[in-house]
Amino acid sequence: MQPELNTVLFATAAFLLACCYFFLQHRRNGKLPPCPARPWPLVGNIFHMGDDIRAQFKTWHKQCGDLFSLYFGSTMVVVVSGYRTIKEVFVQKGAASSDRPKMFMNEAIGMEDTGIIFACGAIWKELRSTTLQILKEFGMGTNLLAEKVQREVSTCVDKLAELNGKPADLQHFARVSVSNVVSDITVGKRFSHEDPRFKATVEGLIKVAESSRGATAINFLPFLKHLPGDMFNAKKIQVNMTRVKDLLVEIVSEIENATDTAAKKENSGNYVHSYRRKQHEKRQAGKRTYLDYDNMIKTIVDVFSAGTETVSSTIAWCVLFILNTPEVQTKIHAELDREVGQERQLNMKDQTRLPYLGAVIKETQRLGSIIPFSIMHKTSEDITIGDFIIPKDTAIIPNLDSVLHDPEIWGPDADKFNPERFLDKDGSLIHREEFIPFSIGPRLCPGEALAKIELFLFLSSMFQRFQFVPTDPLNPPTLKPNIGITSVPTFYEVLCIDRFKTTNRHI
Repeated sequence: MQPELNTVLFATAAFLLACCYFFLQHRRNGKLPPCPARPWPLVGNIFHMGDDIRAQFKTWHKQCGDLFSLYFGSTMVVVVSGYRTIKEVFVQKGAASSDRPKMFMNEAIGMEDTGIIFACGAIWKELRSTTLQILKEFGMGTNLLAEKVQREVSTCVDKLAELNGKPADLQHFARVSVSNVVSDITVGKRFSHEDPRFKATVEGLIKVAESSRGATAINFLPFLKHLPGDMFNAKKIQVNMTRVKDLLVEIVSEIENATDTAAKKENSGNYVHSYRRKQHEKRQAGKRTYLDYDNMIKTIVDVFSAGTETVSSTIAWCVLFILNTPEVQTKIHAELDREVGQERQLNMKDQTRLPYLGAVIKETQRLGSIIPFSIMHKTSEDITIGDFIIPKDTAIIPNLDSVLHDPEIWGPDADKFNPERFLDKDGSLIHREEFIPFSIGPRLCPGEALAKIELFLFLSSMFQRFQFVPTDPLNPPTLKPNIGITSVPTFYEVLCIDRFKTTNRHI
């Protein structure tokens, strides 16, 4: 017992000395972005954050300007707000602001410095380039991406129709369906919604998303993961991330070891096959490459984690917004009935004919702000912004909320759901450079093109088939979000009234 106590005391003393050294060093530098509240010893500004991080960041943005510093333990983090400043830091100086700090979500499965989301430098650049090339190949010519999405859209719509108007947890349906799209694209296989391995994968992703807020604190105060009772969900995250990884490893192994000719042909149009082909081509040419097995597996885990939660949450937000603004749904149905009708399945060519629906999707992404603070970056060198310096190796947070909810950009009603802000006087869709739900700069979400296809095909088909009605018409579900790494709607259920079965379309 005594050696353990001595170890704890030594670690505490070392931590206190590091804190003192850190604060003394940074006080000497008068060009650091201002800190909105005096940091406390040991914990920094953690207890200044409050329950509503978005509101607190908004207040500090007004108080300090586009750049302000926060301390998590002894670690300084700089929050970057405002469109011009975000563009300067992450686009104009993107080469110096595109690294990633060490993050617990990555550490949890023992695959640090791998994958497309958290890796840095040459590894990240090659993985990103390869992934974009593969997605471009899928999207061109055969339009394979849209075809894979459309297959799952049909299944999702049919599953909702089978409820016969009973309350539905729409976000759950969306998560399962979007995960199946990701599975089809990455490993060339879609699953029955009742398949036990698939259900375990989706459930693991859901549990990770629900636990993600604790990971933010652990990023800066690693000792928190050792506290009794799993107060910050470290063990829960680790268990579920490992479960997802192990299931995906198992599925990839089955695909790569398939000997049946038909199975090999079926598995050829997927990310794993294309990745292996590019890996082989580079090795045959004698080129150095980071396209190894670990990076392939971690990239697939990253795509499952990020791709599932962001798209499914956007779908759930869209329906939630129209439950609170029913006149919007009336306009969506009128446009769909006029331009497409109910006799055929929608496809990507219909997108240009449905500008109002396009505006609804954009407004959902803007107001929902699914990843309000993106994913942390890290500076690879000192960055000068106006009178301030962001030192090398500083973690930086892009405050996308400050752009997507800025009344100077979107008008005084920026906190309201109003699709018309994305339409011009002729009803055509407006494209604004300040519309950055997928972030901005070199770390722009590589799955943006796929996400746009998914959102259009899922939402257009769902609105074509259903009228969405609150379970209690006098009390529509709350718009208050649950904030972790992502901003997701508070749980709600909705009635999906099949428009194909009733002539009364405005129940």
